[in-house]
Amino acid sequence: MAPFGFRGYNDSVRTAAALAVALGAVCVTTAAAAPRPYVERASAGAVEAVFSYSYDAAAFRFTKQRLTITRDGVKSFSGPLRKPPGGGLNAQPSGYFAQRRSVSVTDVDGNGEPEVVLDLYWGGAHCCWYSQLYHYVPAAKHYAPLVHVWGNFGYVLADLDHNGKQELVTRDDRFSYVFASFADSRWPVRILRYDAGKLTVETSSYRSEIGRDANALWHAALNPKRKASNQGIVAAWAADQAMVGHWPVAFKAIDRLSRSGKIHGELSRVKFEQKLRSFLRRTGYLS
Repeated sequence: MAPFGFRGYNDSVRTAAALAVALGAVCVTTAAAAPRPYVERASAGAVEAVFSYSYDAAAFRFTKQRLTITRDGVKSFSGPLRKPPGGGLNAQPSGYFAQRRSVSVTDVDGNGEPEVVLDLYWGGAHCCWYSQLYHYVPAAKHYAPLVHVWGNFGYVLADLDHNGKQELVTRDDRFSYVFASFADSRWPVRILRYDAGKLTVETSSYRSEIGRDANALWHAALNPKRKASNQGIVAAWAADQAMVGHWPVAFKAIDRLSRSGKIHGELSRVKFEQKLRSFLRRTGYLS
């Protein structure tokens, strides 16, 4: 699986994700030898980022990972990777095994000053992806980092408003395992905005994106060929509906379809609906 792809039903998003990170390549070796050094470079305008590290194939471990940022030829940041909250014992460059660069320089917030984005992975079957976003602080003439953990998913940079500012499109990883196994879980779309070194969730501002996602989830949940649990898919669909204010109608549909056996899984009809309401309130989808 490409590191920034979204599992399941949205091929167009997976394609966009692949294009978003296909900015370059690194040489990969799997030979059992001494750790080999690698250098990734990316630049935009007057900003250049250099990400260096070594890879020990025998121990399956990355070491000596360091990021250096120069602006107008002056070194403005240099330091080792920052550990993400909750994990990261063996941080990996996200694009290494796919032979893609893990560092990029792009103007995320559209203010004319490029940010440096370093995408990483801390190991496990499919978790967790995280990013370090560095923005320039003119008063300090230095780059300040923001570390954000995506979880089981990465993200796609996309200018959804066509206003020169890029949104970070991902999925809400909080839905993993809640209503079904990971394989049978699904996740509502989640859209974040980056500004002045901060990320805010702005999903509800993008009704068309929510609508497309909800439509795909609905068809996936009610696919007559699906025999496995679809409660995880329905839960994600309900979250999309809640974001656009359609939750009363959505819950009526869920109750009707559950009674007819079209929504099924490990939970009984009553327990599923109770748990879904509680979870959506706890995660902010319902007030």
